[in-house]
Amino acid sequence: MIRGQGEIARHVERVVEVVERGVVLSRHPVHDRLARSWQRSLSKYQVDPGLASTPQVVTAQELREHRDKLDAFMRIAREGLDRLHEQLRPSNYCVLMTDATGVTVDFRTVPEQDKEFRAQGFRNGTRWSEMDEGTCGVGTSLVDGQPILVHRGEHFRSHNIGFTCSSAPIFGIDDRPLAVLDASALYSPEHRDSQMLVFQMVIEKARLIEDAFAFYSLRDHWILQLGRTPELMNVHTDYLLAFDDAGMFVGGNRRARRELLSRPGRHIQSVSDLFECSAADLLAAAHARPGQALPLRVTDNGERIFGLLRAPDVRRHSIPALERDTNDLNGCSEARGFGHLATGDSRVRTNVQRALKVANRDIPVMLLGETGTGKEAFAKAVHDCSSRHKQPFVALNCAAIPESLIESELFGYRDGAFTGARAKGARGKIVQSDQGTLFLDEIGDMPLVLQSRLLRVLAEGEVQPLGAEQPIPVKLHIICATHQNLPALVEDGRFREDLYYRLNGAVFILPPLREREDIGEVIDRVLAEEIKAMGREGLRLAPETRDALMRHGWPGNIRQLRHAMRYACAICDSNLLHTAHFPPDLFFGPRLGGPRPLREDVLVAPAPVALLPDSDLPPLKEKDLRLRERMLETLRRNQWQVTVSAQELGMSRATFYRKLARLNIVPPNRRDF
Repeated sequence: MIRGQGEIARHVERVVEVVERGVVLSRHPVHDRLARSWQRSLSKYQVDPGLASTPQVVTAQELREHRDKLDAFMRIAREGLDRLHEQLRPSNYCVLMTDATGVTVDFRTVPEQDKEFRAQGFRNGTRWSEMDEGTCGVGTSLVDGQPILVHRGEHFRSHNIGFTCSSAPIFGIDDRPLAVLDASALYSPEHRDSQMLVFQMVIEKARLIEDAFAFYSLRDHWILQLGRTPELMNVHTDYLLAFDDAGMFVGGNRRARRELLSRPGRHIQSVSDLFECSAADLLAAAHARPGQALPLRVTDNGERIFGLLRAPDVRRHSIPALERDTNDLNGCSEARGFGHLATGDSRVRTNVQRALKVANRDIPVMLLGETGTGKEAFAKAVHDCSSRHKQPFVALNCAAIPESLIESELFGYRDGAFTGARAKGARGKIVQSDQGTLFLDEIGDMPLVLQSRLLRVLAEGEVQPLGAEQPIPVKLHIICATHQNLPALVEDGRFREDLYYRLNGAVFILPPLREREDIGEVIDRVLAEEIKAMGREGLRLAPETRDALMRHGWPGNIRQLRHAMRYACAICDSNLLHTAHFPPDLFFGPRLGGPRPLREDVLVAPAPVALLPDSDLPPLKEKDLRLRERMLETLRRNQWQVTVSAQELGMSRATFYRKLARLNIVPPNRRDF
């Protein structure tokens, strides 16, 4: 949208006439506010009205900082922003939200005009303060603290004189401006009255967002929702007032603060100062009639009003208490999210204590440990004990998906983005985890090109699906995990150094099962869970079997233990689990995670493994006894190498292992070789 020199010159002359010669800007009642804004723009901020360039845009890092300051507010405001956008989208309006400095922190546009909006400066990061742009919807409403419609030539800078902007400020419970909600169009009719409906819609949505954030900010206290029509109380609130257990008011929404708490000639501090009842009366009535609107009478004028009472959010008090009590074992083990994990190991316990402290901070988490050590379970526990626990937890294993599919899985795609794409496109894992937690397992296997895209998402707070023209703003907490040596991958150029330092904010090292002090507790917990899942109450481990499990090397860690226990519970016909009930290669196979490397197919026991008692050993037929002796002789001659022995006897390795278990053939300790 290029302005001609004649159009710019006429606009500059008009500015000079209004500011320096006192010419009336317009006959509309708002002209005094606009004229004062033009005066500020020229005299105070020295903005050039003839400047036709697009507005300034902050850097990606600066945008992230602006957004981080409004984290909780933006989560709440997003629903209102989306609804307003859906209502105005058919009329080709963009909807945006700025912070209190006028920087755009969230933005919705029309796909058909997306490029044109962006070319004119409508995008995330644009500065719309009066200091930068002169008179405009966002900047002027921030200065005045009131909603305003700035239509076409009422803008100060010539670049903006074709736009129409309806803006409304949003305040916090401390009466300080938090943000501005704005709806703008590139093209509109000449008369400003054509915009009054849009202007009122913006004002209404801004009020709803402001009230929603007031409710969120006061959620630790008793909240009284007040209105004059009881039938509308559940969907429409006139006033919000919050009070503590002593009945003293601690805040409210802006309308309540102005109309109820600031009454002429009166000092309102408590419930009994405002209403003809005490806080105790109010609580008793609400308890007797839960969920029903209560009739209240205002003390000084006798006005009747209705109220719904909401109890404090007790969950908010439980997490800090756990954080304060992290030196107590029960506090850690019973914390929401970690309650199902064994925490008897000192390193695991330290990890839990640290996790409780960082769960609600904007700190990325990196989990390191061998395969099967429970990295995903730990990540889910961090999510569950955080304030994001009601939001999505989305996991993606970077090593389990073909490289060609990781990009679409992670970033999503629009319809028709590539051959074979779904007709309606697909939301990627990043968008699915918006407001929640994204867990990236085996991050070391992510291709370099996708590492660059992920870094950009983390830096800019938005993701652009494949084939999409418009990025989608996202807010998520990243937890990644790997069993690889990431610094070594960085050194080799296989992992981006900047992404590595972006991800390793809080590093947790999960110990392997064989080194855990509480391995017995882990075994008992896994057994109890599998027994419950299979309905095998009464099933238990034989003492010698439990000892063998505790001495085992567990190269696959907790995952291997769970699978082995599940197998044993499935095939056991009695109530006592012996070593013979576990997978044949569990005790006899290679100890890949053990302290000493072994040849791939040498049978070795980590310690003497007890045989089944004779009373529990089923009697063998004569042919089985002969086979047992032949297998033992072959194994001894071949130094207990499975592959060689199996080939010599004409068996596959799987068949050989099954016969080892059935015939109760147990290898000697390695020292006996």
